[in-house]
Amino acid sequence: MDVVEADDFREVLGHHPTGVSLVTSLSEDGDPIGMVVGTFSSVSMDPPLVSFMPMKSSYTWSRMKPAKRFCINILAADQQQRCGEFMRASAEQRFSNWRWDPSPHGLPILSDVIAWIDCGVVDEVEAGDHWIVLGKVESLGVSRSVPPLLHFQGGYGRFAPKSLVSIPDHDIRFGVRDAELARPVLERLADAHDAECSSIVTIGNEAVAVVGAATGPNVSNARRLGLRMPLVPPVGDVFAAFNSQDFADRWIDRRTDRSEATARRLLDRLRLVQDQGWSASATASGIYSDLALHQAFRNFTTGTYTPAEERKILSAVAKSTEYYSPDPITRRSLYTVGSLVVPVHHEDGRVRSALRLGQLNKSMTGAELFALADELMEAAREIQAIYRTHDGAGTSDLQVEIISH
Repeated sequence: MDVVEADDFREVLGHHPTGVSLVTSLSEDGDPIGMVVGTFSSVSMDPPLVSFMPMKSSYTWSRMKPAKRFCINILAADQQQRCGEFMRASAEQRFSNWRWDPSPHGLPILSDVIAWIDCGVVDEVEAGDHWIVLGKVESLGVSRSVPPLLHFQGGYGRFAPKSLVSIPDHDIRFGVRDAELARPVLERLADAHDAECSSIVTIGNEAVAVVGAATGPNVSNARRLGLRMPLVPPVGDVFAAFNSQDFADRWIDRRTDRSEATARRLLDRLRLVQDQGWSASATASGIYSDLALHQAFRNFTTGTYTPAEERKILSAVAKSTEYYSPDPITRRSLYTVGSLVVPVHHEDGRVRSALRLGQLNKSMTGAELFALADELMEAAREIQAIYRTHDGAGTSDLQVEIISH
């Protein structure tokens, strides 16, 4: 039988990331004691059981054991330095610089941890050079929802969701250049309509970003320059409508509602945008609010959201679908309009940019909306002319894809 070398075992298992937790308890003298572990695990829902695995040689566990209780403190990614300081400190000094509050059973809950789990020991199982300590969960709570601290390949790091990827700044710098060329038009439209006028760029197929913005004199909200948005329906319908069929298919496939009915509705929406030449977020109910959506975009922009926050972001995007109806605008009907978006094209017809007039929140008839769309499309043609002049001067042949929701 082959013998597994300790170094090989450690190397291979180091490729599996583990969460970092700090297990706390009280000594027989009532002093707080704790140890950092990467072996905390959920075991059972019914009854609620968890476990961690201290080494048999652990002095700290030998001091914890008589208490027959422990509290799991799940550490956050921003607590890496504090975790290191805790491990380097002497047993007497470990809690001197880390504030804690007592759990329902009196055990230390450290400040600013993600969550805590208060347990009573129900079993201790021998497992090679470790103990498997089994605990019954008696109380627990979440203190703050942030990315956890992870241990991977001998180092510490944080979790980064893969399905929603924030675009690096260097990937949009050429979009910023284009937006600066269009700034006089953005400012004129923002002032004329007392709204926000912006250029929004997408690199690849996963996210979009505001690269240029101007606001009218009475727009109370701060500018959204630099705001990032996931390219998930209905966000990006202008770009999907005027790009390739493959791009449109992939855009529809990223919908949060996986039903075929929703897929057909999104396809109808793209056809409407193509026929009109523009996209508007609007409602005939008279009630329009995109506050939750833009809060979700701000969370997305940070790039430090957790999987739970990612689900909230996608949920907010999905709820905004009600403002992106596939039904044609009728000229005599009354609408509350939140935003209006038109494409700006390359000379060969490809979409180079989209011009967005947002924070409108105005009631207008369908006829007035069509007139506003005509004005915005005329401004888009003006921007196209600016780009042609700039590109014709030979200063750059770089291409940027720009989009908005």
